[in-house]
Amino acid sequence: MSTFDEIMQWFETLPASFAFLLALPFVIAFVSLLKDAVERRGGRQGRRGGDKGRPGGHGELKSLL
Repeated sequence: MSTFDEIMQWFETLPASFAFLLALPFVIAFVSLLKDAVERRGGRQGRRGGDKGRPGGHGELKSLL
């Protein structure tokens, strides 16, 4: 039996409310990593991009005149 199987069996013996609270930080971390990977693959710079100081960069309105 692998270590992963042993952990899953132990996890199944926990009360549902405690198991949910125990798994929640891991789910949040996984979603955050997935979001970062999707942003990188899509070519977007995300919120940490370096366009904030340039005219026409992220968050600025471009003048039509």
